[in-house]
Amino acid sequence: MIPPVRPDPPEYKPTLFDRHGPLAGEYVRAASYSTLAGAITFIAAMLLTRGGGSFSTLFIMVGGAIAVALGAFALTLGISHAAGRTYQHLMMDGSATPYEEQHSYQQALVMQGKLDQALESFEAIVVEQPSAVSARIKAAELYARDKGNAQRAAELFREVQWINSATAGQVIYATHRLVDLLTGPLDDPGRAVVELRRLIERFPGNPAVERSRDALRVLKARLHATEPNA
Repeated sequence: MIPPVRPDPPEYKPTLFDRHGPLAGEYVRAASYSTLAGAITFIAAMLLTRGGGSFSTLFIMVGGAIAVALGAFALTLGISHAAGRTYQHLMMDGSATPYEEQHSYQQALVMQGKLDQALESFEAIVVEQPSAVSARIKAAELYARDKGNAQRAAELFREVQWINSATAGQVIYATHRLVDLLTGPLDDPGRAVVELRRLIERFPGNPAVERSRDALRVLKARLHATEPNA
């Protein structure tokens, strides 16, 4: 019996918020302000023409309404771009958390119980976008938590560790989750020690990493206790 062919999941089209991140709201706000400004000017023009204004006056004032709307949009958008430059500066300094894609399409599939389709979609993103940090973390969590595939989850967490655009927080999180898998289902505590040491050397002074020192000591003590000659 030939198994039925599963149709490909519909292509996810990035939304305005996927493309522009937190600045997408400013684009929407700019459009709203410009529409409101244009509408007020147009209403004022209509009231004036009813009071005896000519058709040419109406034409000029309608043009003025359009100009006001465009000006309001440009002004609001200019403020948005200034905010965007400030946002990028903060990201480069590391003093704020960068925008993270929500992957709403894949999350919707998960909510519907369509885990395989969600993972297929995440894997497609992983292949197409070598620097997609969030997609790798979310896929790794699905593999580890819901599919029992600790090996693939560990591979994805390892990839996050070496993506240049990944934040310190993302790398630390991925490493800690990798250590969880190595000390759990993958049963490789020796490798877990190596991962913790590397993390401490990579981010010295980071408070989250400093707490990893305690975990490293506990893990080394456990390994020593299980050695044959201990």
